[in-house]
Parts: sequence; structure tokens; C-alpha cells
Amino acid sequence: MLKLIKLEWRKHQMGRYITSFFSCVIGIYGFMALISLTSKNDVDAAMESFQEFMSVVNILSNITFIILGSVILSRLIISEFRTKTMQVLFTYPIKRKKLLFAKLTLAYLFTAGSLFAGVWLMQIITYFLQPSLGLFEGTVSMQDLVATFPKTLTNALTMSAIALIPLFFGMRKKSTAATITSAVIIGFLINSTVSDGGATFSLANVVFIPLLLALLGIGIAYLSFRNIDVKDVA
Repeated sequence: MLKLIKLEWRKHQMGRYITSFFSCVIGIYGFMALISLTSKNDVDAAMESFQEFMSVVNILSNITFIILGSVILSRLIISEFRTKTMQVLFTYPIKRKKLLFAKLTLAYLFTAGSLFAGVWLMQIITYFLQPSLGLFEGTVSMQDLVATFPKTLTNALTMSAIALIPLFFGMRKKSTAATITSAVIIGFLINSTVSDGGATFSLANVVFIPLLLALLGIGIAYLSFRNIDVKDVA
């Protein structure tokens, strides 16, 4: 399995998405820093604490990397079905299920790793920049960073499973556009925040909703290759 994943990595030149990863991190953090710096002298500052700052960073990161995950799914699976490349791959002496499982595993691990690493990288940047820039009130300690580790890891694993849901829409018509469009809708829907001026509400904060959607994503991934050994892919 590991060899298949490595082959898929080289075949699709996945290293190019590392550049996309850094572009996402720079874009998200630059946007957040701009908002914080331009509003910190206002009476109602945009960011009042490290927790509030990172809460918005998490929302933007979830949306961004769910979309990036859909792009990778499109590259690894949808486009190969659309261009009939998958038919050629299925002639190789490798079980179809094993091949598709390797592709899905690669997409999931890359998305989860990117989301986790991206958020942690932005937290570390904040740790070093906060004393000089004052992005929000208060300071950031190493204990603050360590305390976020479990939630950051859980969030990355959950959101990456949710990022598999667009596979359902993409596989119906073998459409890359449908895959990415559905990812955009899902990303914004699950991470959108509603505020009444005081309390805020987000579907992502209701524990069982992301969990159910993550299970749905895993279920969709399983159904995508469950009967592939006997299914006509023409």
C-alpha cells in the first residue's frame, strides 16, 4: 500500500501542492494580519485575544483546505475516470480496490497534514510576531500553543474526512467542476459563523455535526470503491 501511495505521489507530481500549501498559509495569515493591524486602534477591535484570532484562522483554514482537498481528489480520481486513464490502470495486476484506496488515502493524508501543519505554522508565526506587531490584546505563551494541539489535530482529521464528501458529486458525472464547487459550498456551510453582536454560532462548533459529516465522507469514500471490482468503468 505504501508503495502505491508513493507511486501516486510521483505520478501526479504532488510536490507541486506543497507550493499551494504555502500560498494558502501566506494568504490566510496575510489577510488576518491586515485585518488585525488596521483595526487594532479602533474602539471595537477586530481581534481581542489569541483565541479569537486563531478561531478565525481556523475557519479560513478549514474552508481553504477543504477546497484544496477537492482539487487533489479531482486530480487523483475524477480526472482519471473522465479521461479513461482509470481503465488503463485497472488492466494492471493490482486490485482495483487497493488502487482506489491508495488514491483516497493519499488525498486524505495530504489534506489532513496540510490543514494541521498550516494552522500550527500560523500559530508559531503569531507567537513570534505578537510581541512586536500586537495583532491582538494580550500575549501568547508556549502553553497556549500546546493547549491547542488536541483540538487542532482533531479538527484536521475531521475536516479532511468531510473533504471526501465532494467525491460523491464528482463521481456522478465524472466532473472536476462539480467536485470543487460542492467543496466550496460544503466548506462555507460547515464553517460559516452567525453572530447577534454577542454570541456566535457555527455548525463546526456543534460537535456531532462535523462528526456526522466526517462519517458521511468516509462512507462516501468506501462506497466509491466497494463494488469497483465488478463495476463497468467504461
